[in-house]
Amino acid sequence: MKVYEVFIQVRPGQAHEHAGSLDATDMDMAMALAMQHYGRDQKCVHVWVADRDAMRGSEATGEPVFRLTDQDYRFAKGYAEVRKKWEKFRNKSDVEAYQQEDLRDFF
Repeated sequence: MKVYEVFIQVRPGQAHEHAGSLDATDMDMAMALAMQHYGRDQKCVHVWVADRDAMRGSEATGEPVFRLTDQDYRFAKGYAEVRKKWEKFRNKSDVEAYQQEDLRDFF
């Protein structure tokens, strides 16, 4: 007996969700058992069965999985640092004038 993972699709167009695991001798038996068991438990329109031994995942290091390229610009952080960098190139009177003009335009 081998362990198979079962994924079901509840409605057309939705993602498949992991429904559970089952033991079977081959893929055909696993599909038949999955359709009988998971189709009976809840209404579903599609069933996937995958051999657990054939599935692969990333190494569990305990660290978040990130892309190899730096994409920190996607995260909403560091605005205080950006302002500090911007103020290095502007003098205080220019910043105050900009803020007064900006407020006047919107309020």
